Amino acid sequence: MKPLLSAVALVAALAGSQASAHHSYAAYEMDRVLELAGVLESFEVVAPHSLIRIKTGDGRAVLMEWLAPPGLQRRGVDASMLKQGDRVVVTGNPHRDFAVNGVLNFQSVTRPSDGLTWTAARQAGSR
Repeated sequence: MKPLLSAVALVAALAGSQASAHHSYAAYEMDRVLELAGVLESFEVVAPHSLIRIKTGDGRAVLMEWLAPPGLQRRGVDASMLKQGDRVVVTGNPHRDFAVNGVLNFQSVTRPSDGLTWTAARQAGSR
C-alpha cells in the first residue's frame, strides 16, 4: 500500500498546476447562499484555496474559500485588490457546520465604496 501511495503522491507532484483539481462540495450547502456584510480582515492568496476573512457587524468571524492563486491570477485577481479594512459584502454557500466554523464557499465579493465585484460565475473584476 505504501508504494502505491508514494506513486500517487509523485504523479500528483509532477502534474503540478497542469492537473485540474477536483474535490467535493459535499461539506457545503450548495442550495443555500448567505450574504454577509463586514470589514475585511485579510485576503490571503495561498494554496490550496485563497482565503477572505471578514468580521461582520455583529462581531462574527467569517472565512471564505476562493480559488487557488493560479486560478485568481488567470482571472486578473491579485492580493492587492482587497485591502484590510475594506468594507465588503460577500455571498457564499455555507459550510454544513457554519454555525460553528463560519466557513463559506466563495460566490461573490463586492466592495460597495467603488462597486468592485468578483463573482464565481465570471471570476473577473468589474466596476
